[in-house]
Order: sequence, then C-alpha cells, then structure tokens
Amino acid sequence: MTGPRKGSRGRGPKKNTAQGRGGVTRDASRPVRDRSSAGGSEDRAPRKVTDRPQGQGGPARPGGEGGARTPSRSGGGSGQGSRGAGRGGLARGGARPASKKPLPELKRVQLDAPAPDTVFVDRDGEKLTFPDSNLKRVAAQILSAKRKAWRYRPFSFPLFTDKGNEQTFHFDFYVYDAEDSVIRLILVVPFESREVWDRVGRFKRQYPMYPYELWTPEKLHHLGGPRGRLDF
Repeated sequence: MTGPRKGSRGRGPKKNTAQGRGGVTRDASRPVRDRSSAGGSEDRAPRKVTDRPQGQGGPARPGGEGGARTPSRSGGGSGQGSRGAGRGGLARGGARPASKKPLPELKRVQLDAPAPDTVFVDRDGEKLTFPDSNLKRVAAQILSAKRKAWRYRPFSFPLFTDKGNEQTFHFDFYVYDAEDSVIRLILVVPFESREVWDRVGRFKRQYPMYPYELWTPEKLHHLGGPRGRLDF
C-alpha cells in the first residue's frame, strides 16, 4: 500500500525526477496519447507504407490494400504500352530508311564502226559482211588491222549441262596461227550477263585447252585505240 508516510505532515516523499529546461518534469508533461488526441504534434513512431497517400512516392509495396495497388499497376501497364507503341512507331514510320542511291549507269562508249556494207576477208579469202552488228564489224576490223588469221563461226562446241542435256555453244571469231591451230576464241557481247558467264564457265570446265576472250564495247574501244594490243 502506497501513500504518505506517517509524520510527513500530509505530503508524500520527495521523488528524484528528471527536470527539463525551465523546471518542467516528466510528470508535468502530458502523455503522448493525450497530445495526439488533442491535435498536437504527430506521433514520432514510423508510419507504415500502406498509410502513405496515393500520388506521393512510388507505387505501394506488396501487402498493401488492393485499392492502392490497382491504379499503380494499371498506370504502369499503360505507360509501358505507350512507350512500346512509341518505339514501334519510330521503327515503322518514324525512322525512315535511308534512300538508296541509284547505281551509276555504265558509260557507253561511242564506237567508230565501219559502214554496214563493209566487206571483210577471212583467212580463207571468204568475203563477209555484218550489216546487223556494229560490234562484229569493229571486231573484224581490229583483227584485220592486226593481221590476224580469223574465221567467223566455223564450228560449234557441244556442252553438257548438270542434268546431262546437250547444248551447242558458238564463239564468234576463231583465230589461228601459222600451223592452222586455234589459238584464241572470241565472243562478242554487248554486255556481260549471268547467262553468258554460265555458258562460258561450263565451256571452260569441259574444254580447258582452248583460250577465249569476251569482247565488250569497252574492250573493243580499248583495242581500237592507240594503246590497244592483242596478246596473241
């Protein structure tokens, strides 16, 4: 039983209490619950994350109320979707591919071809004309000017395809040496193509003993110039 001791004249024993500034003691201060209920300063204990109002800080952590998590989840999904749509839009329409520059056209040389009714004489003394081909007239003129013994399409080469089919392949000019041996086969073409190279490559594999040349307009222009020289 507590209370004032006898002989203390009605006053309780003097207590050793801590005093603050101005002589205020702990007993004189109001309890924390009273201060919070009376509208004083906020409780110093840390508040839970779920008590944080929406719109401040980041999205609610797992374990919070469903109502607080739903807007952040839907908002995050819409943001990701908009960002993804933005990236897709740039990839499809925003980032325009660099326009490809057109390939430069080959500079067509101007050949000084003989007249269509020009007559050329081959190694056998046969007279030939090439009224339908400027390139062949230029080729025959070069061979004649270089004093080469030539014939025009004297025979064909049989070629066999990968499937076993047989094809015939003609060169245009056949050049001979003094011993009547073929030393060069010449094919005159307006331009190089895959079909031409396929047949020439097949010919090279099946007849490696025959040297050949392709004479294009550029080649004819070079051979007909002052520095033109035949290597046979």
